[in-house]
Amino acid sequence: MRNVIFSLALLAPGLFIACTGAGDDTGAGGDNGGDNAGDNGGDNAGALAFEDFVNTTDTYIGDSACFDGTNWIDQTPGAGCTTDVTVSGTVSDFQQDEPVPGASMNVWLSDDINGAADQSFDVDSSGAGSITVPACTPMGYETYTPDEWQETVDTYEVHQVYAWSSAGTDTDTWNSVSVATSRLIPSLLGLEWSPGTAIIAGTAYDCNEEPIQHAQVFIHDASGAIPADLAVRYFANGLPNSDQPDTNDDGLWSAINVPPGEWIVEMWAYDGAAPVLLGSTLLTMEPDSVVISNIYTGIDDGVYLPASCLAACE
Repeated sequence: MRNVIFSLALLAPGLFIACTGAGDDTGAGGDNGGDNAGDNGGDNAGALAFEDFVNTTDTYIGDSACFDGTNWIDQTPGAGCTTDVTVSGTVSDFQQDEPVPGASMNVWLSDDINGAADQSFDVDSSGAGSITVPACTPMGYETYTPDEWQETVDTYEVHQVYAWSSAGTDTDTWNSVSVATSRLIPSLLGLEWSPGTAIIAGTAYDCNEEPIQHAQVFIHDASGAIPADLAVRYFANGLPNSDQPDTNDDGLWSAINVPPGEWIVEMWAYDGAAPVLLGSTLLTMEPDSVVISNIYTGIDDGVYLPASCLAACE
């Protein structure tokens, strides 16, 4: 099965690049992630503002016909679509695409990683394991290895959805991010990943699940506050690039130094006249972790259901 929560790109040997809730438009941003005086993650000389993050005047390229700009798309599963499906999967290194033997997994059927996990297990020596979850229903998972191994960082995917199947089975790859990989994006950008914060990696998608070009990402909490040291970066020629002002044709973006807690991650784009909010997702950050999550046009909570889930499955 194709994982509908992220897109993974390995475009240069040895290099990792990231995959991959509507809020108010108050708050702040940085020069698309520069320090707080214009280069986000710097000396906090000035308060971050929405206009610092959302400021492109390049009209976005992508299909937004599914969204009228006001009414979010209904993602209610069809009748009979939420029966259980058993997913056979492998915990795999995000960069090398190789199994991670002995990794552990936590699974939250509620899609809320704040509470106790509903399932916890260790994968086998080939990185393989299985979970049984309701189809067409968002869930979340975490992969990790023992701290003493100093091998991986806690890696989360939320809003994960598996399609209904008459056979009641599916397959997947569960991502694990190595310590080395987690340090690569900040280092390529000349940034430091602050201890205790998280990194988000994702893709901006249009109505056809194609990447949107010239989209920008803005992050704030429920009160409109923006992380003080937040840096948002985009990609150019397959690599994170401090000079890239918005998403390229791959739609890839990353956010660095997101503090623990609940954050609203929004996708904005310029429609030729003004910035417009195209989609958003609600994410919970854990310290020193990597979260993989995409943003979809017309979706305000990050939960994207495949078409097969929206028609009756009976």
